Amino acid sequence: MTFLAPIAGLIAGTIGAGLVLLMYMLKLRRRPVLVSSTLLWKRAVRDLEGNIPWQRLSPTMLLLLHLLIIALLAMAIARPVMDTDLADGQRVALVIDTTASMGAEIAGESLLEIAKRNTSDRVRALFDSGRSPRVTLIEAGLEPRVIVRDSGERGRLLASIDALTVRDQPGSLIEAIELIERLDVVADESTTSGETLVWVFSDGGGIDQDAIAVSGASGVLVPSVGEGTELRNLGIVALSAQRDRVDTELCRVFVRVRRSTNAVSAGVLRVYEDGGEIASAPLAFENNQMTRTHSFELRLMRGALLRVELAGEDALRSDNRAWVAVPPPDPVRVTIIAPGARVDPLLSDSVEVVARAPARVIAPGDALGDPDLIIYDRVDADVLVGVPSIGFGSVLGPFSSRLERPTGNRRVLSWDRDGQLFTHTGIGAMTYRRSIAFEEAGPGFKALARDQDGTLIAEFSDRGNRHLRAAFVLHDSNWGVQVGFTVFMAKVIEYLLPGVGGQGEVYRTDTPALYLDAEGIERSVAPTGSIGRLSLPDGREVGISLLSDAESALTTRETLRIGESNTARRGASLGRARQELWRWFVSGAIALLLIEWLLYLRKVRVSL
Repeated sequence: MTFLAPIAGLIAGTIGAGLVLLMYMLKLRRRPVLVSSTLLWKRAVRDLEGNIPWQRLSPTMLLLLHLLIIALLAMAIARPVMDTDLADGQRVALVIDTTASMGAEIAGESLLEIAKRNTSDRVRALFDSGRSPRVTLIEAGLEPRVIVRDSGERGRLLASIDALTVRDQPGSLIEAIELIERLDVVADESTTSGETLVWVFSDGGGIDQDAIAVSGASGVLVPSVGEGTELRNLGIVALSAQRDRVDTELCRVFVRVRRSTNAVSAGVLRVYEDGGEIASAPLAFENNQMTRTHSFELRLMRGALLRVELAGEDALRSDNRAWVAVPPPDPVRVTIIAPGARVDPLLSDSVEVVARAPARVIAPGDALGDPDLIIYDRVDADVLVGVPSIGFGSVLGPFSSRLERPTGNRRVLSWDRDGQLFTHTGIGAMTYRRSIAFEEAGPGFKALARDQDGTLIAEFSDRGNRHLRAAFVLHDSNWGVQVGFTVFMAKVIEYLLPGVGGQGEVYRTDTPALYLDAEGIERSVAPTGSIGRLSLPDGREVGISLLSDAESALTTRETLRIGESNTARRGASLGRARQELWRWFVSGAIALLLIEWLLYLRKVRVSL
């Protein structure tokens, strides 16, 4: 047993014992008593002498009882604790946070370095205790990852801890803690301890609860940030770019910045192209304002990869830079093939709005020219051309066939709700008459919308290009007169020709970068876990940015209880589970006071 506040206990004990002794030395005077005989005079004199102050103390049971009560209360104030040894074969789970916020620095040392040092110290203490712990090491990053499972090798654990690095990604610490319950790290028949001991090494950011329930385990948070430490930070948390649809050389870049504390009041935003600064602006926060936005208007004559930087020294560096790839200002060259070169006016109007230029309309058999996109309006295509295409009521080679007569009015039953093509397009309220049937087979085929007869809108991929076909003619539906159709065309053209809508591409460290391979199949580059420029296999160059409110906020937490047990607490010592005992000492003192009171009542009753 040890004491967490021994000085306070000594002071309280000294004052309390001094007061008790003083009270015994200064006894109260008794009232005068008449005696009927001188034989009783000597006894009265002795009683009178016993009431004279500053007499030498005589040890009595009552004095010892009072001193014992004072001693118990003083030890309670000294906060006694008991460290119970871990059981032999104790299971221990170590969770280390490696998300972007752990890259914040205090006095030149990152929070992850502090966490790794604390973790290594606890691992050494576990093995130095003479027991044989079984340790599981979990990395809490974008996805929880078990690095070492149920190991009793000190060297392997220390090397694995030392190899951990900060990843410029957000993550969920709660998911990593809950992973302990899903793993087989809870006690089994060979374990003498009843539950797994959990230590979480993190800044505690992103957790808004005081306890996390985990079955078969209990533990605490070991914070990397000391109590009262303030992490000052400014970070870019949102970035986008959009070219003007009329003046296509004008590009607007939107930036949102967040601060972690009111102590940070200003910063400077700078925009770079090809390493050279092209724009800058001061940024000032007012009162309790935690986020600030700014919009740059830039003249960009060509496509560019812009880097936005936040100047100044702060705790976290990974959120001070972000990238956006701005497409070229050239309008989309669209060729529409229609019978007799007579296109549906609703279709041509929508295309002109989206493509920022009138479409070229030709008849079947005319020269295609050099288009970026081909649209088939009631015209069949024998093969997929070498550029992306869209078709309404268009038969495509062996993949579809024309019905003898159009069906009656139909409604869409289902569509791809996970994608962005049909968001705000009003496809659910559309009515149409189907005139095409699709063969749902073949490489690169994908059904995007369905009705009672099967695929209604389909996607085909071929030689690196995407092609969309709708099983109805536009004038056989009410879609063309709705605003949602223009929204759909804008989304489709952006989908088939990324960047042509004038919107910049922004990729985060927690999302994959998409591209089409040589066969037209959509591929992705897994999240890299670090910010910077990235060259995609299709030749494009993009930038990977953090852009996370939760990580840039640098919120911290001092305490967190894992599981429902109170055995392991905030101040758990190395290799031990600490339990505070002051309640027992206070209960003992109260019990002694009750005993004294009962004895006093009994004495008074006897004297009466």
